[in-house]
Amino acid sequence: MLAGTVLGTVFVTLYVLAINRFDWGVALILAAPLVVWLLLRMGRMLERWAGGSGDSQGDPDFPEDADS
Repeated sequence: MLAGTVLGTVFVTLYVLAINRFDWGVALILAAPLVVWLLLRMGRMLERWAGGSGDSQGDPDFPEDADS
């Protein structure tokens, strides 16, 4: 859990610094929702892995696919 938190913090910090420091960084604002969504999904995968359940539960965004 600590590793995920540290990696997420480092990634977000570098992302924000790129937006702030570079002229082309303003375009990164358009990708910010995607970045947040990916970080949330990686956090969920880390949570499932840490809980010992692996990926056997299926995709939490599409629970109806878990039956098939």
